[in-house]
Amino acid sequence: MNTRTIHHLRFLTLLLVAAACATRQPATWAPLPDHALRALQAEIDTILEDPAFHNAHWGVMVQSVHSGQILYRKNSRKLFMPASNIKLVTAAVSLARLGADHRFSTRVAACGPIDTLTGTLHGDLVIVGGGDPTFSARFNGEQDPLATFRSWADSLRARGITRIGGDVVGDDDLFDDVHIGPGWAWDYLGAAYAAEIGALLFNEGAVALWFLPGDSVGEPATVSLQPQNSYVSLHGEVGTTDDSTAVSLYASRRPFANDVDIAGAIWVGRDSVTRHVAPHDPTLFFVTVLWETLRSHGIAVSGVPVDRDSGDTECDAVAHLFVHESPSLDQVMHPFLKESQNQIGEMLLRYLGATATDTGSVAAGRRIVGTTLTGWGVPDDSYVYYDGSGLSRYNYLAPEAVVRLLRAMARREDFAAFYDALPVAGVDGTLERRMRGSAAEGNARAKTGFISNARALSGYVTTGDGELLAFSIIANNFDTPVRPVEYVQDLVVERLANFER
Repeated sequence: MNTRTIHHLRFLTLLLVAAACATRQPATWAPLPDHALRALQAEIDTILEDPAFHNAHWGVMVQSVHSGQILYRKNSRKLFMPASNIKLVTAAVSLARLGADHRFSTRVAACGPIDTLTGTLHGDLVIVGGGDPTFSARFNGEQDPLATFRSWADSLRARGITRIGGDVVGDDDLFDDVHIGPGWAWDYLGAAYAAEIGALLFNEGAVALWFLPGDSVGEPATVSLQPQNSYVSLHGEVGTTDDSTAVSLYASRRPFANDVDIAGAIWVGRDSVTRHVAPHDPTLFFVTVLWETLRSHGIAVSGVPVDRDSGDTECDAVAHLFVHESPSLDQVMHPFLKESQNQIGEMLLRYLGATATDTGSVAAGRRIVGTTLTGWGVPDDSYVYYDGSGLSRYNYLAPEAVVRLLRAMARREDFAAFYDALPVAGVDGTLERRMRGSAAEGNARAKTGFISNARALSGYVTTGDGELLAFSIIANNFDTPVRPVEYVQDLVVERLANFER
């Protein structure tokens, strides 16, 4: 950002502070409501017309949640690439269709007789996927992604099973076999944020690589996988350097394989550095880690990890041993919206499709989303919904469509589950460091969104009069750094928080 732009934005900040002070004068000096509204609109116009964004497209909509009065709009019916603001759609429809108390069920079953004398299951252990996105450390109080699998080993022993004569089989047929979203780019498919999706998903489809420097310069760094597993193979070496600025670590998965190439160097004084990669084939990843966990916790397994679709297993009928249930959907919403976790959205979209068809797919889920949005009065031509996370560049939303959805959710009984899961300005999630020290801190709750040349912020803010507003602020096609765009969005929300009639 150049010096002229910085000075201009500082001027805008001073303007907003002065306006905020003006609105807090005694009631006898307060402007008439129409004057106050015109002043608000003029200030937002000034903020958005900063010359740094001369080639950007802005879409904005601000509306009172309860009265329906539109306080501001700019290109509000135009379509914009929303990035992770699409998660607002996925979250709202999921809560409406499934309910905040919904839980996802994964069945653990036996294909074959159990000999209680020898503790042997003469056949396969079959895991029937239920589209549960919570097999990860963030949903485990112990912060251990393997905790559930260890508890399954205990459950098997409690049922007299200490040996599995066959394979550990993953049944992922609840979802189709299209593991990535439409419009996802090939160049990031090995990254954790683009991890493949399946009805059986472990650790959000990713593994962490922990790099520790060697004891002295020139020695190789130590690299470990978290959680430890044999599914991912590491190739290459990372060195140890005396350059304190060196964090030039490279970790990339090869296409359609589970070989990860590593390279680079780490400073000798660093504690550790973490990188994440997403293995290929989520079902095999799930059952491989389960197979290894069972074997290390007292369950002998003669067979191997298998995807039921591979044809390596002939099991047609299974006897259920136990059912694992996920945390409730309102708990799932927190990392989905606050941390913007992509795979949760993709799982929810496919699961929505599975509630209406035999197999969950993006296409089936999109039909459920479309029907729900129509019921909320969101026009068909105000959105293009392609994936559940917003990673796809095929998605488009009009700010007016977002605000209609936000107002529809505010009238629902499950609004608290939606509202509480949104990042809070200056407090948590993706807004933890934004709008601090302003009237929006601890007040505004909104979903962020970011992909190349697109930045979105949509949610709720309460004015100085206690009026709840729904807003959507989306910028597309800018060529500035991201931070100035966020700064402008924050200025608008802060002005709304200071607004008094």
